[in-house]
Amino acid sequence: METTTEFAVHTGDRCAAMEVAGAALRRTGHRVETTGGTITATAGSRVLTILLGALVHPSREFRRYELSTTVTGTSTTITLRPAGSGTAVSGGGIGAQRRRSAWQQVNAVLERALRSAGGLTGPPR
Repeated sequence: METTTEFAVHTGDRCAAMEVAGAALRRTGHRVETTGGTITATAGSRVLTILLGALVHPSREFRRYELSTTVTGTSTTITLRPAGSGTAVSGGGIGAQRRRSAWQQVNAVLERALRSAGGLTGPPR
């Protein structure tokens, strides 16, 4: 099961890196809310996913992610983690597989966006 992914970014560009991440998530259809140093990105419908489970179209399936920054010394890390996707909205085995696939896609989108903006200092962990 997915837990977190950490992206090491240039400390001087951490705000720009978060803006790049938010823009990348918007381009993939997520609703993005920014509060302080945290981004919450949601997609799909929680109600439809709860009611229909695996029958809901993958583009309408509920997903929610949280990005936060951590500065330690001279290094900055952007942490991506899934948020608010309990078993009630998973849609069983099919929904769980879709959630894993969506998680991998979000990771790839963020890595590509941060890498093309020149913000990454190393590979994601």
